[in-house]
Amino acid sequence: MIQIATSVLLATTMSAAALPTATSDTTIPEVAVASGRLDTLVAAVKAAGLAEALSGEGPFTVFAPTDAAFSRLGEDTLVGLLEPGQRETLGRILKHHVLAGRFDAARLVGMSEVETLAGTTLPLEVVRGRLLVGDAAVETADVDGGNGVVHLIDRVLLPPRAVSPLETLIENAVNRGAPIFNDGDTASCAAIYATALEAAVLTDGFGIDAGARRRIAARLDEIAAMADTREQAWSYRRIMDSLFAAASRGEMSATSAASTAPAAAPAAVRATPNASGRTIFAFDRGGEIDDWYTVVDGVMGGRSTGRVAAGEGTLVFDGATSLENNGGFSSMRVDLPAGRFEGFDAVKLRVKGDGREYRLGAKASRGAGAGGYWAPFATERGEWIDVVVPIATLERHFMGQRLPGRLDPNDLRTLEFYIYDKKAGPFRLEIDSIEAVRMKDQPFDA
Repeated sequence: MIQIATSVLLATTMSAAALPTATSDTTIPEVAVASGRLDTLVAAVKAAGLAEALSGEGPFTVFAPTDAAFSRLGEDTLVGLLEPGQRETLGRILKHHVLAGRFDAARLVGMSEVETLAGTTLPLEVVRGRLLVGDAAVETADVDGGNGVVHLIDRVLLPPRAVSPLETLIENAVNRGAPIFNDGDTASCAAIYATALEAAVLTDGFGIDAGARRRIAARLDEIAAMADTREQAWSYRRIMDSLFAAASRGEMSATSAASTAPAAAPAAVRATPNASGRTIFAFDRGGEIDDWYTVVDGVMGGRSTGRVAAGEGTLVFDGATSLENNGGFSSMRVDLPAGRFEGFDAVKLRVKGDGREYRLGAKASRGAGAGGYWAPFATERGEWIDVVVPIATLERHFMGQRLPGRLDPNDLRTLEFYIYDKKAGPFRLEIDSIEAVRMKDQPFDA
């Protein structure tokens, strides 16, 4: 361990020697100002109102993204984070970089993870003599301040999204109600869903504005009068799914009133086969596989591999992921003609995997918004499974940042499959079919 710690210190000691020497009275914000490489971080700390806190007694440890690290986010994203309305979001991101206590590099080398002031954890790893903190590498270690220590890193670390009380309420209700519904007891499922929605609209602690609560309450009265308990359960579920999607995007004020729209369940869901839908790919016709192509992390210096091959009436995506050179992903994609998902709101897959987690991605037609959309789905080694990914729950990402907005099925023009689970090793995903389906035709799934 001593030898490893020494190599890490050597690999990162373009550090304190290249920066101004701190005194016992120097605070961490003052160290950042004096460094000449942390101007964006200084501006962000001030915008988030954290300068005074980080000037306190401490001690603190700060993983400080350099100006170059912030530039990776893109100018639009950075400007947006510095706006007054994003203070809470920015503060959580910055606290995700701060530890309570003094942790120099030698101490961090002996740890597998650390807890941040945001209540999140950051994994630690030593790779080829470099200390990795999450997705970032420490460029400059052990810059001392009077109230802590600073480690300069090459990426901005993004915390996991905070789950709202409303999302937790809905998820718990779905986990209870969906299995009951699928067992045939639609009335009990409807009662569970109604109870959850009543709790959401009777109090103001779930982030739904008063006007939306009144409109939802009126709709609940209409649903309660329905004689068909199956349709009743589905009507409640549509409200819940709409609220969940809005809460997960941070758009409650804008979309919580649109609670009767048939939206989707949280995340990708397992499903049973059903006859309705439009076949996008069956992989039993010549030329279908030829339309797919791979994109791997070699475009950014990584060393992962990936290929598309034909199976027995299936498409096979296999290769190996490598974490070298900050790599770790492989993907395959296909372009689609316009209108393939018109009238449908979900993508249904029949796949056989290797137990690793994959992502279904989608991109819109030009002019429909920047960035791509994706949702993860798990596989079971050697087992064929059916997975439904509601298009409304695909999360939008651009330049490493999660952005608000949803994908209109009519705009869907590219499908993608990613392996990006931050694990090294071989992978294999076999795809039997891809369909466009309607969520209302699917069984409930927890």
